[in-house]
Amino acid sequence: MNGISSTLKEEIKKSGDRKHKEKFKFIAAIIMTNIMVALLCFPMRETRIAPASSQKTIHTDYQMMVVPLNALITENNLTDLETPVSLISKDKKMVVEKAWLHESVKSENGITQFKIEINNREVVKVSEYVDTGMVAVPYVETKKLKVALKKGSKYEVSI
Repeated sequence: MNGISSTLKEEIKKSGDRKHKEKFKFIAAIIMTNIMVALLCFPMRETRIAPASSQKTIHTDYQMMVVPLNALITENNLTDLETPVSLISKDKKMVVEKAWLHESVKSENGITQFKIEINNREVVKVSEYVDTGMVAVPYVETKKLKVALKKGSKYEVSI
């Protein structure tokens, strides 16, 4: 009897071992594919968001300038995307009613230079006051009030 002889008990044991091996391979394959999908979905590099100062909008008909100013605004206003300010000269004259303050560039001798957007029509006015100094204050929108005049009747009655 050179052939393979096995008993029924051995055949059942072999088929049971094969089932365990197949289950193990199946579970291992599921785990490995889930790990591969997870690695592909997660970004490998960190993406950096550009600083807020570079995301500030540039308005039409405005020109960017670097001007020495004393700013009477809070640091929170400087971190906003848009900071509207009014420029006032040292002798308390309104130079620019509305300008857009972006960021501070450098500070020398107690005077800080700021990047500021100024309307093209008012650039000449600003250049006149650069040497004397200006102050940036928060912009307040003013509404011009119409004065109601009392009008009399068109016809007068005389008795």
